[in-house]
Amino acid sequence: MALLARLGSMVGRGEKEDTPPASDSGELRVTLVLAPETAATIDPSHLANMGADIRVFDGGLEKFSVNGPLLRRTDLVILEIEPDSAAELEALEQFANSVGARIPVVAAAHDLTITATRRLMRSSVADVLPIPFSREELAQALETGRDRLGQLRTGGGPARSGNVIAFQGVLGGIGTTMLATQLAQIWAAEKKVLLIDLDLQRGNAAMYMNLKPRLSIADLIEADDRLDAEFLKMVLERHQSGASVISSPTDMTAMDLVTPEFIDRLLDVATQNFDLVLLDLPGIWMDWTAMAIQKADMMLLVTQMTVSGVQQARRQLDVAEANGLGDRMRVVMNRLIPGLFGKYDLSEAESALRSRVHYGLANDFPTVSAAQDEGRSLGQIKMKSRIEKDLRIIAAQLGDELVSMGATA
Repeated sequence: MALLARLGSMVGRGEKEDTPPASDSGELRVTLVLAPETAATIDPSHLANMGADIRVFDGGLEKFSVNGPLLRRTDLVILEIEPDSAAELEALEQFANSVGARIPVVAAAHDLTITATRRLMRSSVADVLPIPFSREELAQALETGRDRLGQLRTGGGPARSGNVIAFQGVLGGIGTTMLATQLAQIWAAEKKVLLIDLDLQRGNAAMYMNLKPRLSIADLIEADDRLDAEFLKMVLERHQSGASVISSPTDMTAMDLVTPEFIDRLLDVATQNFDLVLLDLPGIWMDWTAMAIQKADMMLLVTQMTVSGVQQARRQLDVAEANGLGDRMRVVMNRLIPGLFGKYDLSEAESALRSRVHYGLANDFPTVSAAQDEGRSLGQIKMKSRIEKDLRIIAAQLGDELVSMGATA
């Protein structure tokens, strides 16, 4: 229950399943990060017809800062702050510095004084907005944000950040790493892809891609504050498909060596340098795996048509749904036997799961085994196999979903 409480603390109520996708028209995407009591007073007419796609997030800075999908669909943040609070000012400065290369921050505060305004303007914010604000004041803050955003992009900073897809198996040996490595190779044909093997004790991503890395995720963990784009590039290995891989450690590594803060930093750096970041997660729930899922646009939960596979999948879905993450879950049923007319019968599994099975993968042990032994794609082993067709369907549909969500990759 303690883990559930910590997971719940990471989820704000502003990012729901029915949150509209980012505009395709190039509108400025603005997120108002407010305290719940302030959000309740916002007049929707203040936000209409402002030449921007404006949403309200009532979870505060702590929850917004770990909400990866919402961060990646935000061009400008208007953040409520208590200027007399040293702790809040420090949190504001840290956040503004961490996202400042791509997202301008406007500070908003109640009862603004000249002293408070000067204090805020000495920080890294683009502008200061009073609460409550008029339409004219909001329009001015948006214009300042647009100007700052234009300066950032003209200066060569990343205009958008890449997307994150997490993979987690409900049982060991269920095909999670196979799915992650094969999708990485498919997507690498069109995108700049990074696969990070976070299964510290049983990770096989590098082996499945026939790579012999000199360094691993352990070196990034040890780097701590020195973790940046250059250090990331030093650790990764390049596969023949074009996909980059950061391997798990070669020796047994304690799971608690990873922290939520490390995951936050790692994904910030990775998404600024790659179109698509894939996370091969261990099949456990810890604070740092929860952070990884929270930062991901979606998670592929891999299971199979067995009693234990369905039961464990249901348990994982229950945890995700209890913590507001259910809309990010995509269930993949592996090792299926096609029925009449080549179709998969998923009705019984969906009834037991009380959830949709989004994707099915054919059972083709010889092709999969050969591909993993040789570090190649399934298509290179056996052209037009059923499992390769299934994988390409997954790759295409997930890509379409990312676009519809306002993805930047």
